[in-house]
Amino acid sequence: MLLNPEWFTAIRLRLMSRLIMLLMMLALAPISRAETYLNFLSEEVMPLHDKLFETNFVVSQDPPMCEKNKLIRGFFFSKYRAIYLCLENLLEDPRLGNIDGSGKDKDARLQLSRTLTHEAVHAAQWCRGREDWTLFDRDATKGFGGFGDSALDKAAEYRGNRRSEYEAYLLENDPDLVHDLFSIYCDHGRDYYLDRDNRLRTHSDTQV
Repeated sequence: MLLNPEWFTAIRLRLMSRLIMLLMMLALAPISRAETYLNFLSEEVMPLHDKLFETNFVVSQDPPMCEKNKLIRGFFFSKYRAIYLCLENLLEDPRLGNIDGSGKDKDARLQLSRTLTHEAVHAAQWCRGREDWTLFDRDATKGFGGFGDSALDKAAEYRGNRRSEYEAYLLENDPDLVHDLFSIYCDHGRDYYLDRDNRLRTHSDTQV
């Protein structure tokens, strides 16, 4: 039995077309939802993450509020001493990774680590106890320029506190410094700490 060479060519083209479509689907597929936020934190931010738990804060992921607003990457809820990370929102962001669909894991790790550090700044601000939720006396009117100002403006509008958000954006790339701020303002297990009334106290809770 002789087979038509054109038939072989048609089959080969069809298989190649399906293979190309499969590769495109894999490139555009979202990162597995079975992942937890811990898989997307950098080594640099892990000491800060552990410090949060040491100082009786908690970190959780994907509460219902994340589903209500897909633009949220994370938020701090002082009532529960909790930082919530919106991992699904991050992984579903079409801007994640490179334009060709590569680098999603690396970008997700960078973005989520920044988010945790950003929200940890808000937690430290809460520990500091100032009415304006700030750590330092810095002018927030200048901003950062470019896309940084756009993000700052949106966050400030959402929370109604530009100076607080300015500090969080300013420090979100420095988890080591935020870790040290926790040691000063939030760690009541140390020999000294600053209480919510901004008073220096010793471990025995005697005012000094």
